[in-house]
Order: sequence, then C-alpha cells, then structure tokens
Amino acid sequence: MENLELILSLAGVCAGLIVTVATLVAKYAKSAKARQAAEQTIKICNAIVPYIEQAEGFLHYSGEEKKEYVMTKANRYAIENNIAFDEDEISEKVEELIALSKEVNAATSETSGFEERAGQAEQKKATVIKFPSGQ
Repeated sequence: MENLELILSLAGVCAGLIVTVATLVAKYAKSAKARQAAEQTIKICNAIVPYIEQAEGFLHYSGEEKKEYVMTKANRYAIENNIAFDEDEISEKVEELIALSKEVNAATSETSGFEERAGQAEQKKATVIKFPSGQ
C-alpha cells in the first residue's frame, strides 16, 4: 500500500514537471519564431528603402504602379534570401515608409522655402540705394 502511494506521488510530480517543461518549450519556440519573423521583416524593410527612392523618381507612373514596383523588388529580395514574404505586412511597411518620406520631404521643403524667402529679403535689403537727404 505504501509503495502504491509513493508511486502515485512520484507520478503526479513527474506529470507536473512534464507539463511545466512542455509549456516552457512551447513559449520559447513561439518567441524564437516571432523574433525570426521580426528580423526577416527588418531585413526586407532595409532592402526596400533604395527601391522606394528609385520609385520616387518615376515621374510618369501612378502611386499604385510605384508601390507595385517596390513590392516586386521586395518579393524578389525575399526569394533570393530565403525569407518568408508576408505581402500584407510588407505592404503596410511600404506605406509607413512612404508616409515618413512624405513628412520628411514636406518638412524639408518648408524649411528650404523659409530660407529661400529669407535670402530674397536680404537681397532686397542689399539692393536699396540710399541717397543723402540734403542733396
């Protein structure tokens, strides 16, 4: 009888340990996969920045065509580097990068416009000829 109780106690402890270890392994595997996916997304985002800059130079193309060009280049990069390609996620990242680029370009043009106007005002001041009032 005592042996049976001892065996059941050990079995209960072992079952608890097995469940705990299995839970830890599952969490580690999920976090490793998530980390790997995040690293791959960062690699693709870093690779597509030059393609976005190239697409900005395409004057006679619509925004959708430019985005399709960038997405095609991103997909090709992912295939060449054996990276899983999530089209929706990469599309969202492209949109974020384009929005950031527009903000930076707008801020730069506002600043350069201010500096340009200030420079013009200085030129106007310099071209004013003053004559003595007594002559």
